[in-house]
Amino acid sequence: MELITHQAMRAGFFGGVVVDYPNSTKAKKMFLCLFTGGAPTQLPQGLGAEELAMEGSALFTEAKREQRKKGKNRVPLKSREWILAKKERRRMQGKDDVRPDSKYTGRKRRHAF
Repeated sequence: MELITHQAMRAGFFGGVVVDYPNSTKAKKMFLCLFTGGAPTQLPQGLGAEELAMEGSALFTEAKREQRKKGKNRVPLKSREWILAKKERRRMQGKDDVRPDSKYTGRKRRHAF
């Protein structure tokens, strides 16, 4: 998105990125608004962004930074802790087909050939 915006600015267009519902993961939509000539107009306000009056490109880099930060705190998938947490979640949901924990839970299988 940044590459497209940068190249459009170099070609003489002006505008930016408008984000609808920036705090949502499912409903977030990004729109590239480009204008030519005439008097500079203000970018339209994105839906659900009343308190966010930031420029779209700054928001885009901030979202990347948050995603990177969030990934550092996560438990690696398929690790023993992840498996035990998932089993506990399923037990709390009332699922009947959860296997009991043992000392072998989360261990790697031996490679055969």
